[in-house]
Amino acid sequence: MKTFYILPLLFISLSTFIFSQDEHTPKKLNEDIRYSVFGPPRPAVWEFQLSYLKEDSENISLFNFYRKDQRNKTLFFKIANNGLNNRNELRVKEATGGAVLFPINDDDRYQLDIGGTYDVIKDTSLHEKSVFSRITLRPQPNLWFRVGYEYFDGFIPSGSSLFKKTVLNSYYAVGKFSISAFSLVALAGRGRIDERINNRFGLAGIIEGPYNTFFLGGYIKSTEHKENVRTLAVGRYAPFRPDGLPSAFFIWKHKENYDFQLGGIFWGGNNLFVKPAAIGMSQGIFISSAALRENSKLRQTQLMSITDDYRNSDITMFYVYLDQGIEMIPGKLNHVGFRAIQLYKIFSEISFSVITNPVLGLFYNEEILPEYSPALRSFSDVKSTFWSFQTGVTVSNVFIFNVIHSPKISEWIVALSFVYK
Repeated sequence: MKTFYILPLLFISLSTFIFSQDEHTPKKLNEDIRYSVFGPPRPAVWEFQLSYLKEDSENISLFNFYRKDQRNKTLFFKIANNGLNNRNELRVKEATGGAVLFPINDDDRYQLDIGGTYDVIKDTSLHEKSVFSRITLRPQPNLWFRVGYEYFDGFIPSGSSLFKKTVLNSYYAVGKFSISAFSLVALAGRGRIDERINNRFGLAGIIEGPYNTFFLGGYIKSTEHKENVRTLAVGRYAPFRPDGLPSAFFIWKHKENYDFQLGGIFWGGNNLFVKPAAIGMSQGIFISSAALRENSKLRQTQLMSITDDYRNSDITMFYVYLDQGIEMIPGKLNHVGFRAIQLYKIFSEISFSVITNPVLGLFYNEEILPEYSPALRSFSDVKSTFWSFQTGVTVSNVFIFNVIHSPKISEWIVALSFVYK
């Protein structure tokens, strides 16, 4: 195991020395290299949110907050009561937190991510915990490295009311090198599920084309054949000064008993889907295959209870699809999944007194969940479809109020945010 740590560190040190000799791109005298990745600092935004979901059979309350600056969400925290966990969609009481730190002179080139979650499964005293940590180094604008560790200690369903304990560990190292419009990403990882060890090796290429287009293709080979992963991404990002054209992306990720698709279109003058967001999201989804699903989703699930994604553009549309095969009972495969189409429109030109930026949202949803039949002593997949409608406003540029209603399933989600700048 020691070799696994030593080799990536030697590779990082050697590469850093070699590429530090590159004198083809002299720096401007007034350029602060500490901000070479994310740009100069700007005031941080804090957002706090209370939300409540009311459904026929479930009531979920949440408290979220995050701190966001030019480096995206650098601090987040969540407390959930009766929410769904990251692994098997079990109802839990949960506390989650994390931070993105730049511990060396506030320098963008040295980044540390840490976080974790602790939850208790509903109607039991069984607790679960997971942790992630990763170090990212950016010695040159065209060179990027990351090493990470993730851990999960929890339970999986085993029968109608029993749970089986499981422990997962994941170590991984990633490197990226760019030449002009082409980038190569390489990764290696080792995962342990209880007593089973799974090694992973992968490569991905990123090509940036004309008109701000990009394409990513990647493949990860695993010891276990069912863990081999294919990732494809294609899209167009917006320039920092929007040109009036839409930006878009589509990502497909597939392995045995797992299929994930994510797409989006952003249109309007407030288009924030710029190059760092587009490339970072695409390569991040590829890299997450070398980590544990339980932990790689931690930061992604720390969005506000009602998503703030609609603030990224005047008109926004998302398509999300997930199909995950799980063994609720040993030897029998069931499915957890969903398909959703989300359309948002911000009316930024409308204001009335202290009320600004009204938003309307329209969503189509499909969900597949296993349901237990006491008579059959087995689980069967049940599919449901429904529509949801969202409305929201900003008050005094400080409070954001949103409501989502799904009439068919008698569901209401109400959220109130306080934004401090």
